[in-house]
Amino acid sequence: MPHARDDRRDRELLGDLASGRREALGELYDRHSASLFRHGLALTRRTADAEDLVQAVFVKLATTGAELLGVRNPASYLHRILSTTWLDSQRRTTAGQRAVEIGVTGSVEQQVPALEGSIDIARALDALPDVQREAVVLHVFDGFSFREVGRATGVSLFTAAARYRLAIARLKTILGRTD
Repeated sequence: MPHARDDRRDRELLGDLASGRREALGELYDRHSASLFRHGLALTRRTADAEDLVQAVFVKLATTGAELLGVRNPASYLHRILSTTWLDSQRRTTAGQRAVEIGVTGSVEQQVPALEGSIDIARALDALPDVQREAVVLHVFDGFSFREVGRATGVSLFTAAARYRLAIARLKTILGRTD
């Protein structure tokens, strides 16, 4: 569900964290962990791996320091850390020795509430390429604008919008919808 983000409060918390007030980390976690988990799950399709990515974001955040003072878009910054961490893990692994087993033991389908039609939608999401699924989750479920999706994933506004558009077209095909 889309929700309003309070960037000003998040920037205050990042400033507090940069100045050594560790309690700010807990509030940032409370404010962003669910959204980061959804993003991680969209990438890894495994609960444990998504949780590991969220943990890595907050470890990085806790050890960053004064750099946090320059962050203008905290939510995008946190999602960018998650995306970069995942990409780095993918680059370090070789075929057959993947650190993150995509689609082998878990799926988005297992994490979606059992609502009417949700299993079909979850299966359709699982069928999308990672970058398209990531764009859909960030835009639809977390209410990110395409500019924010681009910042979070390290691509341009236009690339983020194109990934989303392609994902929606593919979802309609998978689900047999023509509207």
